[in-house]
Order: sequence, then structure tokens, then C-alpha cells
Amino acid sequence: MQNSKKNDHYQKYLASIHNSWVTPDEVIQDIAKEATGQSVKSKFRIIAGEANEVYDLTLNEGKHVILRISTSGHPNFLQEKWALEKVRKLGVPVPEILLIKFLTIDGKEKSLCLMEKVEGEPLERGNINFDKLDLSLRRNLINQAGEILAKIHSIQTEGFGWIIGDGKSEFKTSDDLIDNLVSKQDEVEKMAREEDIDQVNIESAYKIIKSFKDLYAKVNPHLIHGDYSHKHFMVKDNKITCILDWGAVRTDTPIYDFANWDYWFGEYIPTEWLKEGYTDKSLFDDNFEDFLHMWRLFKGLEILHWYHQAKYKPAIEKAKAKLIKDLAYFKAK
Repeated sequence: MQNSKKNDHYQKYLASIHNSWVTPDEVIQDIAKEATGQSVKSKFRIIAGEANEVYDLTLNEGKHVILRISTSGHPNFLQEKWALEKVRKLGVPVPEILLIKFLTIDGKEKSLCLMEKVEGEPLERGNINFDKLDLSLRRNLINQAGEILAKIHSIQTEGFGWIIGDGKSEFKTSDDLIDNLVSKQDEVEKMAREEDIDQVNIESAYKIIKSFKDLYAKVNPHLIHGDYSHKHFMVKDNKITCILDWGAVRTDTPIYDFANWDYWFGEYIPTEWLKEGYTDKSLFDDNFEDFLHMWRLFKGLEILHWYHQAKYKPAIEKAKAKLIKDLAYFKAK
């Protein structure tokens, strides 16, 4: 019952976000027509993530396509196109982008991405109840995801941070990346005061992040999905058939993807299952857990700030608890 209430609360929060995003039908029709030559017979709104307005479109000949619309303008979605072309060559199952378009709608530039609809169901927020699958099947599916993740991470890149447009990195060096992370400290401390978070915890978190400069200088960057999670795994016949949503793709240490997974899902889908399927075991060296918890720390600060702006209290309280837990890891060292 408690989880049900939490889910209901989150769905209401999502609905409040999506209600502010409404793209005119004629724009949707024009995009579908340009990309496929067909008209839209019907559309179904998918309310799942917090970043994009999403529709499942049925075309007049029965084919389904997915339209994602972002309030971020150019060059959003181009980083996805770039990444998909890279990983497809290695056999990573990914969808096909049919069209990317940048339009000014109601005075604001938006990015629109029309993609093929992949067969199967997502492991979360779809018709599969992942938690009720047989334990061995759950483990096997996450093992599959680990094997696919190793292929993604095998692609060497240059620079650090988010991928912008056609493969450009946000920062040239790891020092630039760390400096940018800690540049937000004053803003986060202001948020902490308003949310009654102990300033000592914020100061400690940033001190730890700064201390990683020397270690980060030794990192060879690789392609990172950036939001690797079971909600982005399409499954059919107990096999992962596609990895979706590459909007957060970046160039960084591969440990970033493990830290993101561990932060959001590790409490109920063991990160160890992902590691079991990951073929390059050399990643799990003596520095792995330190890097993982460093990124968990920053993820916690980022999430606190995000949900503070969104005024979503349940997520803030959960992030507070995780921040204290991650600080405890470093205190125990």
C-alpha cells in the first residue's frame, strides 16, 4: 500500500509536468508526413519521463512510430543520433531515428525526434511487472544489460561531460569537469538552507568531489549512456531487444553508468547483477567503489537541487537520506 501511494504521488507529479507540454496536432501531422509520407491516424500520449513530451503515433497504414518533443532547442537529439550510429556498429540493439527537426512553437524553439517503434515492452513503466518476474529471469535480464553496457563502453571518446550535437564533449579535460561540478556549490548550499539540510554535509560532499582531481586525470574516457536503466530496456521473449533514450549520452569513466544505476535502482535491483554480465572485469579495480560513491554523491546533490526547483518533497527527502549514506562511505575509509 505504501509503494502504491508513492507511485500515485509520483504519477501526479509527472502529470503536472506533462500538462504544461502540448504540441499542436498540425505540427505532429507535419512531422510524421515529412518523415514517413503517411498521415497520423491516432496518437497516444506516453507520460513516463520528466524530460520529453512523448507520443505513440499510429500512421494511416497501421505502422507505429514514436515522437519525442523536447523544450530544449538545437542541437538536442543530435547527440543521440551520433551515439546510435557508433553503438549500432558493435551490435548494440538501438532504434532508428527517422527525423530530427527544430521548430519554433509558440515563440520557443523545440527539438522533435521521430523514431521507429521497437517491438517488445520496457522492463519498467510498461506492461511487464519486473518485480514479479522469476528471480532467475530478473537476474538474467540484468546480466544481458551488463553485457550490452560493456559493448557501449568499449568505444573510446575524447573529453569529458555531456556529448553536445555531433560528438563534441562538454569539457576538454577532467580538471574542467571537476571544476564545473564544484562551481555549483554556492547555489546548492542556498538550496540546502531552504531545505533544512546540514551545511556541513554539503561542504563535505564537495570537498570529496574536489579530492578526485588527481584520480580523474588518469581516466581514459569512453562512451557513456548516461541514463542506463531498466525503463530504457525493451524486452521480447525474455531477451533485451533495444536500448532506448540516449539523451544523456556523455564521455567519461564507465563507472558513471554504474553509479547512476546504483543510485536509482541498486536498492532493489542489485548493481552486482549488472557487473556479472559486464565482460570487461578490469573496470572493477581498487578505485571502482570510490568513483562510484563520488558520483553517487554528486548525483545526490544534483537531484536535491532538481527536485527543490520542482518543489517535489518526497524525492527531496529520499535524496537527503542517500546523501548521508554516501558521506558515511567516505567517513568509514
